[in-house]
Amino acid sequence: MSGPILWGIVALIVGTPFVLIWWKVADRWADDEHKRFKVKDPGPAPTVVKRSDVEGPGH
Repeated sequence: MSGPILWGIVALIVGTPFVLIWWKVADRWADDEHKRFKVKDPGPAPTVVKRSDVEGPGH
């Protein structure tokens, strides 16, 4: 086999498990972060106050 083909095969053999392990570790880290920082309750909808002395578009 030639050099570039051999290196490509080695990269696939070594790279694939590395990426899968990396994803597993990153997924655990993300789960831990979600447990540490809970999603806050957004609360009530914001109140929108409009001025009545200004006409909007189409008036």
